[in-house]
Amino acid sequence: MRLCKLKQIILCLVISFFSLTVTASDVIAWEDLTAEQQTILAPIKNDWSELPAKRQKRLNEFTKQWDTLPEYKRNKIQNRLQRWANMSPEEKKAVQERRKKFQSLPPEERAKIKQKYKWYKELPPEEQEELRKRWQEKSKNSH
Repeated sequence: MRLCKLKQIILCLVISFFSLTVTASDVIAWEDLTAEQQTILAPIKNDWSELPAKRQKRLNEFTKQWDTLPEYKRNKIQNRLQRWANMSPEEKKAVQERRKKFQSLPPEERAKIKQKYKWYKELPPEEQEELRKRWQEKSKNSH
């Protein structure tokens, strides 16, 4: 369960990264995206019209930089988009609520969480797995 929450927090951070301030007139129709952009964003095609305009704009801008990204980053992003697409509406809502909660934290608290996440990501995969197991075990015992 903790692993799932960790993944959802990570997804929240990614979604937050894509957010910019824009107006409602900046809504982008799926059909207005280029064929290449549609291919990149294909996993979220069904959700596109439901995304806030600011997220659509950020994703639109992001796809323009796609060719400059290393392949490992493109794969990572595609995996995250696919994970989002595979979530149930309830899971998506929970992720969005956690993102809002994270965004409402004081900057110092957000910085601490980001720092802990960075520390975690720098651990060797074996240690990450061990921590995930411990977090899952703690989560099972706390319920």
